[in-house]
Amino acid sequence: MRFDKLRKQLELILLLADTRGYTISELCDRMEVSRRSVYYLLDFLKSAGFVLFRQGDGYHIDRRSPFFARLLKTMQFSDSEMRTIYSLLLMAGSSSETASQLRRKIDRAYNFSVEMNGPQRQQMDSLAKTLTQAIQAKRMVRIVGYSSPHSRSVKDRIVEPFLLMNNNSDIRCHEILSGMNKTFRLNRMEHVEVLDTPWIHEDRHRQMFTDIFMFSGEERYPVRLRLGQLSRNIFLEEYPHGARNIVQEDETHWLLTLDVCDFRGIGRFVIGLLPDMEILGSDAFRDYVRAEVAVRFRRVSGEEPQ
Repeated sequence: MRFDKLRKQLELILLLADTRGYTISELCDRMEVSRRSVYYLLDFLKSAGFVLFRQGDGYHIDRRSPFFARLLKTMQFSDSEMRTIYSLLLMAGSSSETASQLRRKIDRAYNFSVEMNGPQRQQMDSLAKTLTQAIQAKRMVRIVGYSSPHSRSVKDRIVEPFLLMNNNSDIRCHEILSGMNKTFRLNRMEHVEVLDTPWIHEDRHRQMFTDIFMFSGEERYPVRLRLGQLSRNIFLEEYPHGARNIVQEDETHWLLTLDVCDFRGIGRFVIGLLPDMEILGSDAFRDYVRAEVAVRFRRVSGEEPQ
């Protein structure tokens, strides 16, 4: 009995995922259940967090429903993630038949080999392999001949590498001379030498995080908001992958909890929709919004130049 009920629930989800929509009568015919059972199943979907749309007499599920966002996040790889997997398979070489088969399947689907088999790509793969070995052994490396457009210099850098990023195009390191964590691009290196010196500043290593608003930084700051219907809908439309951060509080309010690297991204969203939401935390974010609103008010009133 429980199995049959679950089967009907899943069957209804599959039908309503089709945006063409189905009437109650069509759902009854396809699922071979009564109208009462269909209405019961629709109520179940609503209570489970699915957003149901009704166009005329037809029903369908909004693809922005949290369920689909979680499902897509779990089952799909982004282009960047797939490139990273392909690079790791390339680094594995031909010693593993399983790795070779996976590499061929990915290449047939994405055609990565065309763009990744050039001399520069091969050089970067070699650097990535050396840096991976250094990370695993927790050894310092000498980046030889690093070309920095910021300082307009070409010089060696002694660093503790700890994180390959962006499809193995960048490496996050702790630089010994400056005592800072920096990101170095592999295509600006002549080559890399692994040193016998072990890491001595592992406690200072910090990863770079990118928040939902595409701001990056080493630190993350918690923000908690109570959203109304309007702000909740706009958030899901603009940031559908953030659905996992939203929990329904009651019929007209939702709680949004997430970490950000910079208040400017979420600040723009909040200030534009401030009448439809409440800032629950943190105090630092509340102070930021208060200061930004004050500055904008002074500009609008002419008290401060644009």
